[in-house]
Amino acid sequence: MAKKISLADIASSLGVSKTLVSLVVNNKGDAHGISKETQKKVREKIRELKYQPNELARGFRMGKTNTIGLIVSDISNRFYAKIARNIEDYAWQHGYTVIICSTDEQVEKEKEQIRLLMDRKVDGLIISSSQESPDFFNNLVEVGMPHVLIDRTFDQMKSPAVSVDNYAGARLAAQHLLSQGLQKIALVTITPEHISTISRRIDGFTHELAANGINLPPEWFIKVPFDNMEAVLSERLTSLSEANNLPEAIFTLNNNLTSVCLKCLRELSVSVPRQIALIGFDDVTFFSFTQPSVTAIAQPIDRISEKAFELLLQQFGKSQTAAKLQNTVLAVDIKIRESSLKPIPTYT
Repeated sequence: MAKKISLADIASSLGVSKTLVSLVVNNKGDAHGISKETQKKVREKIRELKYQPNELARGFRMGKTNTIGLIVSDISNRFYAKIARNIEDYAWQHGYTVIICSTDEQVEKEKEQIRLLMDRKVDGLIISSSQESPDFFNNLVEVGMPHVLIDRTFDQMKSPAVSVDNYAGARLAAQHLLSQGLQKIALVTITPEHISTISRRIDGFTHELAANGINLPPEWFIKVPFDNMEAVLSERLTSLSEANNLPEAIFTLNNNLTSVCLKCLRELSVSVPRQIALIGFDDVTFFSFTQPSVTAIAQPIDRISEKAFELLLQQFGKSQTAAKLQNTVLAVDIKIRESSLKPIPTYT
C-alpha cells in the first residue's frame, strides 16, 4: 500500500516548515505574509504528490466539519427517504454533507447515534426522535448543540421543530370515510404509541368518530409492532375475515402500514374499495397509480425539509440559539382516490 502523503512530506520536499505548508493549505498564506510565489510552489507540490487532507482532523482543529447528521426511525420509509433526499440537496447547495442514521425506533440506539455524531463533530443534527420525553434534547439546547426536531415533537420541549397537524389530518380521514356513508371503521396503528405523530393521529381520528356517535370496538383497534408489521397485520385481518367481522373501512397511520394493509387484503381476496374502503396517513408517489389508487393524507415533505434545514442554518449564526427558534406546524391535505370511494367510481 502506498504511503499516505503528509504535510511534513510536502514541507521536506520544498525545504520549508510544516507550519508554512499548513497555512497555505488552510488559505492563510496572505494573512501570514507568505509570498505568492511560495504559495504557488506549495500548491504545485500538493498536486504533484497528490496530497489528500484529513478533513475530519481539519474540522476538529477549525471547530467546523461542514457535516450534518440526519437521524430517522427508518430510512427505507418513503416519507423519510424523500426528506433525506431533500436535506442532502439543501446541504450540498450550502457546502455541507449529510450522515444518515436509522434508529429502528430504538431509544438507546438513537441516543448512541447522536453521541457518535457529536463525537465526529458534526455541525448540527436533524432528528425524528423515538424518545418518550424531551429531556435529552433539552440538554442539547443547554450545551449549545445545533439541532432541529422533525415530524415528532414533545410537550415542554426547548428545541426548534418542524411537524404537521397530525390531529387535523386524522380528522380529515375520518370525515371523508363518514362522508361515504361508512360506519364500521377500523384503525391500524403501529408501536411505540408514545410517538407524537401516532398518538395525535389516533386522537384526531377517534375523537372525530366519537363526535359522530361511533366508537371503535377493541377488535378494530389494531396495533402492530414496527419490526413485524406484515405478519401481525395479516394474522389480525385473517382472524377478522374468518369470523365474518371485517370492517367497512380501514384507516392506517403511515404509508408502510397502508402498503402492507393493501397487500394483506389482496391476499385475503378482499376487494378494495368494493368490500373495504382504505385510507392512509402519508401520501407516496405510487399511491396515485396502484390498482386501486390509494386515498391518503398528504404531508408537505418539501416544506418540512426546507424549513428544518433553514432552522438549523440559523443556529450556525452567532446571534441565534435553539431556544429562540420556533416550533413550526404545517397543514396537511387529503388526496381522494379510488380506494376510499363508495361505490366504485366509473369513468367514461
